[in-house]
Amino acid sequence: MSSRKGSKLPHHEIVGLVRRRAENLYENNRLCCSEALLLVLNQGFNGGLTSEQARQLGSGFCGGMGEAGSTCGALSGAIMGIGLLAGPHAGGGLSKKGLRQLARTMHDRFQQEFSTSLCRVLIEPFDRDSKNRKSFCANLTATTAAIAAELLLVAMSGLAARAELAYLAKRDSKVGGLLKSLSY
Repeated sequence: MSSRKGSKLPHHEIVGLVRRRAENLYENNRLCCSEALLLVLNQGFNGGLTSEQARQLGSGFCGGMGEAGSTCGALSGAIMGIGLLAGPHAGGGLSKKGLRQLARTMHDRFQQEFSTSLCRVLIEPFDRDSKNRKSFCANLTATTAAIAAELLLVAMSGLAARAELAYLAKRDSKVGGLLKSLSY
């Protein structure tokens, strides 16, 4: 699959690829939600950061900003990705006002989907290390990535052409993810 055939796919198919890749990164690469979100948006749409830089930037937002339970890391990662790809300093980016409107829309869509943006409230029903919490957060990460990709593809007319379909279609195994995490 060529990396430059993104524009030939309908937006909903690209969104589906982003969703599945974000969930795969969260589940199999030992990445937290914010790391998975920023990484999938950056790598999936050629944001210009190395994968290491994207993971490093996202790492402080895990667990609602350093395990504080504040703003959900998935939402934080999505907003960082939106700024990276559509910000006023990005080539062909939105105006400051346009970016702020897009970020607000992302926040509002997240709130609508999950009823809150606070990590501690979102995960309150789950034990810290429970399988149910991991499953919930994997779905939350995937859903947030899909919302962000959808909003970005609508706001940035040329973004679909930048989609790295081979990266987005890739699926890592848990063993492969474990081996990768040992090299980080």
